[in-house]
Amino acid sequence: MGRRILYVHGIGDIGGAERDLLAVAGRLDRTEWEPHLACPPGSPLDAEATRAGISVQPLVLTPWRKWYSPFVRSSSIARLRGLFERLRPALVHINDMWWAPHAVAARERARSGRIPIVAHVRQEIEPEKIRRYALERVDRVIAISHQVEEAVKSGGVATERVQTLYSGLELTSSAPRADYRPALCKRLQCPESDVLLGTVANLFPRKGQDVMLRALPAILEVIPSARYVMVGDDRTDYARELYAQAAGLHIAGRVHIVGFQDPVRPFLEAFDLYVHPALMEGFGIAIVEAMAAGKAVIATRTGGIPEVVEEGRTGLLVQPGDPAQLRDAVLQVLQNPERRNAMGAQGAERVRERFDLAATVAATETLYRRLLQG
Repeated sequence: MGRRILYVHGIGDIGGAERDLLAVAGRLDRTEWEPHLACPPGSPLDAEATRAGISVQPLVLTPWRKWYSPFVRSSSIARLRGLFERLRPALVHINDMWWAPHAVAARERARSGRIPIVAHVRQEIEPEKIRRYALERVDRVIAISHQVEEAVKSGGVATERVQTLYSGLELTSSAPRADYRPALCKRLQCPESDVLLGTVANLFPRKGQDVMLRALPAILEVIPSARYVMVGDDRTDYARELYAQAAGLHIAGRVHIVGFQDPVRPFLEAFDLYVHPALMEGFGIAIVEAMAAGKAVIATRTGGIPEVVEEGRTGLLVQPGDPAQLRDAVLQVLQNPERRNAMGAQGAERVRERFDLAATVAATETLYRRLLQG
């Protein structure tokens, strides 16, 4: 049996962080590692991890927020401590920083010896929040981008304890792509000749879909056949706000929220242009997926996105929260099909060169070995 790695993730729904966890943990060398995942029982993440052959340990953790009572915090820590003592992992990997304080406190109380802790930071973070999430007390921090790495170091974590590891994709063969456009247009009840602009992201305000809605009326003045398709959970309060916003802008018939989708590749293949209007973004795995599908990208100049999108070569970058810049960039690329196609091809090449899942898994395993060797 391999050495036990316990992944901890307190959210049961599936987004970019969860898909990345499943991709890496599911591809570890099982002769060397035995992956376990502590996550909410009965959740989509529980089901997907089980399907991937990852042993699931049921665990409910409350977020580490100052307004939670000491009793609630203590209960979460006690549950995690019990799991440490029962499972006795060789290493604990916190899949997002929100649960690092729980793990550090549980380790201090556990009777299973000092377990090395790795904490993944997957979003932009202000340096002053490093101590709030106990990142200076874990053994290693994995930053999702160099921008995040610099913020972590600015917050007081020693340079030798931080490493950037980009999320990766399992690269497919060069076989001809399937044509998913007819099926999507049938679902949207629109002509296949319509221009499809798409975003794949959780429907949260920080993802900036409302900014794209503000840009859309001016885009429609130039390209009346444009449609904006959002792939993400349509049950959120923000989704309802987006529907209301579209109605207020008189563009409701040109806006579609199609819910959570897995896999997302068929939607990306069907889009004419990928738009990622996030206000904050540690990395942006959906951007990588769009590039892998051969799509030009319009995204915001924030967080780790400039490390993913090569400005002018694989797409264009605009300031976050600026619908006028977003409109201009979208129109610039849509009105030049030759350039758009070239950007898509160069984006696919960039993914092959820099964001291969096999390289991410190998680097993760190397980090584990070095940490366990002391």
